[in-house]
Amino acid sequence: MPLIWRSLLAAGLALGLGLSARAEVRPTGSITPLEVDENGLLIVKVRLSSRKPGVADREFRFIFDTGASLNVVDASVPSEFLWEEPEKPKGASSSVGDYTGARIATRIVCLKRLEIAGMVREDLMAYRMDLKGTLLGSLQDEPVDGILGMNFLRGTRFVLDPVAREVRWWHSLPGHRIPLAYTGSDNPALQVKIGGTEVPCTLDTGANGGIQVPGEIGASDSSEAFLFSGASGEVKEGRAVKMGRLECGGKAWVDIPLEVVKPGEGSPNIGREVLWAAPMELDFIDQWATFTLDARGHLPYRKAPSRVVLRWERRPDGQRLRVGPVNPGSRWAKAGLMAGDEVLSVGTLEGSALTLRAVAALQERGPALAWRIRREGVERVVQVSAAEGFVP
Repeated sequence: MPLIWRSLLAAGLALGLGLSARAEVRPTGSITPLEVDENGLLIVKVRLSSRKPGVADREFRFIFDTGASLNVVDASVPSEFLWEEPEKPKGASSSVGDYTGARIATRIVCLKRLEIAGMVREDLMAYRMDLKGTLLGSLQDEPVDGILGMNFLRGTRFVLDPVAREVRWWHSLPGHRIPLAYTGSDNPALQVKIGGTEVPCTLDTGANGGIQVPGEIGASDSSEAFLFSGASGEVKEGRAVKMGRLECGGKAWVDIPLEVVKPGEGSPNIGREVLWAAPMELDFIDQWATFTLDARGHLPYRKAPSRVVLRWERRPDGQRLRVGPVNPGSRWAKAGLMAGDEVLSVGTLEGSALTLRAVAALQERGPALAWRIRREGVERVVQVSAAEGFVP
């Protein structure tokens, strides 16, 4: 075909047939409210479909977790919303590692159809496990139904806003952009310069704390012990070291603690004390993280209020509120609270008012409180001092 005819045909296809030379620009997306639970976890509502006539779609509460490679669905979610993973025998089981590296029994299924903010994914891989029966479930008044992980979030862009408590899909945010890297498990990460070495740290909206790295450090005046655990409930100890400067993407976090854990007991990650400190954008299309800098022009950080871990012991005859691991040197440890103590009242909270969320809110204010507990069948009252700097 002569060149002139090829040119005219191309013009006809682009103009005469009404075809646009460029695709439409994606409109600004929906806004999804974020529930923040007792532990600071971010929770969204998703809609699952069985794809069966006459069976209604249902909403479920999922943790919004960029640190999870795959979605997770609790064993309580009806099986009509799932396919068995086709390449494995029905009910075939495996295991998955938690935050500390401990293994949890699970099996792989496919969610038939998941929708959030108008976005739909079908045949979406997920781990199926007794999530509500793990430590995570015991740390919530209302245990979640699952986890929304990166195999859904990949290919999206959104703003996380801690002030408005919402996810703004397909929105952009002015601020300081840092290119994303990816870990071996395909989770988003940032290169953080620690001791002259760049360390890829997973961006993990499902993790407490700030910046964590594996390493070795001896107990010293410049470090402070802390306890942490994963969904398995296995408790580990790390040490927090005050750092003058941690550089990343041309900016830095200044005067923040670096959480050091033993090798094999945790991986390098960046948790909600950074990711929930100020509005930020995560772009999993062009691969950028955009931070709102603080008043000094540094990367944002907001230390979570200190509090003792409480958990529900759920039994057929009812549930009891118990003290979890107590950080050594904390005001709760100094008052004499011990892991396993049954909590009967905290301040004026007792009976049906004694919930994880209510106690967490009271502790965050930091006042001195009387804790009535039961230990080995004996009731006693423990006086916990006010937080440092507390103003009535």
